[in-house]
Amino acid sequence: MPHDQEDPARREAMSGPSATGFDQGFSAAGTSAGLRRVWELAAPDLPPEVQPFSFVSAALLRHVARALRLSPGQTLADLGCGRGGPGLWLARETGVSLVGVDFSPVAIDQATRRAALFGVTAKARFVVGDLTSTALPDAQADAAVSIDAFHFAADPAAAAAEARRILRPAGRLVLTNWQPKVPGDARLPARLRIDWPRLLRGAGFGDVGVEAQPEWHDLYCRVYRVAIDLGDPRDDSGLARLQDEARRRLPEAGLTRRVVVTATAP
Repeated sequence: MPHDQEDPARREAMSGPSATGFDQGFSAAGTSAGLRRVWELAAPDLPPEVQPFSFVSAALLRHVARALRLSPGQTLADLGCGRGGPGLWLARETGVSLVGVDFSPVAIDQATRRAALFGVTAKARFVVGDLTSTALPDAQADAAVSIDAFHFAADPAAAAAEARRILRPAGRLVLTNWQPKVPGDARLPARLRIDWPRLLRGAGFGDVGVEAQPEWHDLYCRVYRVAIDLGDPRDDSGLARLQDEARRRLPEAGLTRRVVVTATAP
């Protein structure tokens, strides 16, 4: 398709965020008492060591674990792993080996050090790589997970093809993300309008399913509201960044639904 005829949503999706910006966010999160307090209040059942950079609860993590259909001894790839918490929790709970990939060197350093909190240091490794080019070998993983990260790929279709490449036959990809309540709702940013089933089928995945539960979306909104209610962040840059994000994203929250998407490699 000629560049000037390209779908505007795809053009916006192609301009992915920078690793530098995420480095700053992860650095702030690593020392933020305010973020830890947000999660204590918003998701008290979440194990404190998870310290997510995304929107997860204990119930959502258990749902993702069931959807991945993991068995002890298998390998799980965490794509866009960030600080590693959700992937490390999955590895500990299911007995699998973990390889995490993120384009932020700061995140990879934090995730590597945090593996000890979960008792899986010998079974977890983290590497700097992009969602569209992980540098992992073909058919490396029995399953792959991406928690609130896949929409940040500079080219989501290329990221889907890369996920399929690293999965073994019949391997499962499970990702958490958002979809518009009204398909193609132009009031939302392009990254929140991605048609995940269509994109994953285009990459060769089969058995694509989408599930939404109200409590997953409620958690997303609750985290933002708790962050704002904590008030003046003072010198806590991690909390300040979350509050700024909350003020931007809460007005559009009613236009979206939070989903878990599953797909199977052929």
